Amino acid sequence: MFLGEFFAETGFLKKTNFIPLFALACLAGLFLSPGCGPKEDPELARERAMVTGGIEILRSGTAVQRDSVIRTLYKITNPQLLHVYLEDPDPNVQIGMVSALGYLKDKSAAPMLTELLRKVDDYLLQETIIYALGEINDTTSISTIIDLLEDDTVSRDLRLSIPITLASFAKTEASGRIEAAFIDILEKHGDDIELCSYVAVGILEIIKPGNVELFRPYLPLLRQMAEKRKAAAGEDGIWTNFQLTIQELENYQAPAS
Repeated sequence: MFLGEFFAETGFLKKTNFIPLFALACLAGLFLSPGCGPKEDPELARERAMVTGGIEILRSGTAVQRDSVIRTLYKITNPQLLHVYLEDPDPNVQIGMVSALGYLKDKSAAPMLTELLRKVDDYLLQETIIYALGEINDTTSISTIIDLLEDDTVSRDLRLSIPITLASFAKTEASGRIEAAFIDILEKHGDDIELCSYVAVGILEIIKPGNVELFRPYLPLLRQMAEKRKAAAGEDGIWTNFQLTIQELENYQAPAS
């Protein structure tokens, strides 16, 4: 049945003869065309076009151009526009989206980022996701990040980047899990001097009155690791990581209230 016949047979026009012609045309548009439907917010439309154009540059542009696009995405106010591109087949697009979502601290993206972290094996993408999750600070991702830290099969460089990200959760309700994860690494991977030195940096970042006594029993182990590193490589950055943490644990005093 054509729309005009519907109106005629149902008497709709007689009952609603006060409806302006434009309103009736829009009603017809519900059946025939989206043109009279709700208009998209101008700012949302502008940002959608910005994202669409940026995606093409992320796929085919130079490194400098890609960096410029990502910095532009840092300014959008509708981060949900980026979510759909997290599954893009191009890692450059994924890295751009992840970086922007982390900068924007988009908590609604945390579950998607955590799932993506479990699936991908591109080192740079994994590292970017971990950093973004630290920026977003959503504690639902912590178990996945800790699992990567403890997994000997994971890229070593990736594992070394994790303690400082975990330290960013120290002021959340998950602080106890972070402390336990650091202690677990010291106890189970004490022969891995390099990894433990990065954990020492993580400990240095989270020391507070409530946990300093938790970490002080590990001072002898940290000193032993520092001496081994000094004997093997001199007073390098890894040795320095240990020394800074040792000094802080030895001398820490709670801030005056």
